[in-house]
Amino acid sequence: MNNCLLCAQPVKQTASWELSWLFRSPPICCKTCLAGFEKLTGSLCTFCGKESTEPVCEDCQDRDHFLDSNKSIYRYNDFAKEYMKKFKFQGDYAIGAIFKSELKKHLAGENQKIVPIPVSKTRKLERGFNQTSAILKQSDILYEEILAKKHTEKQSKKTKKERLAAEQVFYFLGKEVGEVCEILLFDDIYTTGSTLNLAAQILKKAGVEKVSALTIFR
Repeated sequence: MNNCLLCAQPVKQTASWELSWLFRSPPICCKTCLAGFEKLTGSLCTFCGKESTEPVCEDCQDRDHFLDSNKSIYRYNDFAKEYMKKFKFQGDYAIGAIFKSELKKHLAGENQKIVPIPVSKTRKLERGFNQTSAILKQSDILYEEILAKKHTEKQSKKTKKERLAAEQVFYFLGKEVGEVCEILLFDDIYTTGSTLNLAAQILKKAGVEKVSALTIFR
């Protein structure tokens, strides 16, 4: 029996008469902790994935959109903030694996190239890893790191206005996009969308026809 990666309590695995049960990976997060992640449902904004009664939410109106669309899985509630604090800022690398099953569902059958949003070399040295590629790697999802990021002040220290006014911070990591016509950017949190939009801008200028995004939290 495994222990939950978040609360360390034993995780029970439900037995089944199906032969496939014998080959399933044991759960790594208990149902109680998984229930703390609140899924986004209902009507969502076409561009940012925010819950909205209108097809395009107020935040996305009158903005230049290089990112064609974003889909977020969970609401960035207090439980999610505690998770990100433990994973991203306290360096608990192992808990990046708990979204494996959910990400597999969302990315099943997708043909586009998956590109994680990078962190700067300085930030990666501070944390020891890039949280976006770490989640994908632990979820056994193939990805390509074709973007790099200049070092800037942490996003968490910037105001919404400062984030929206941010200058271009991404560049190609010595690679060409080639004939790729569709790319899916992957990030941990969608806040204002500025980071994803800047990354999409670089890709669109390189000739990529469609750039969408999948984020864990919104």
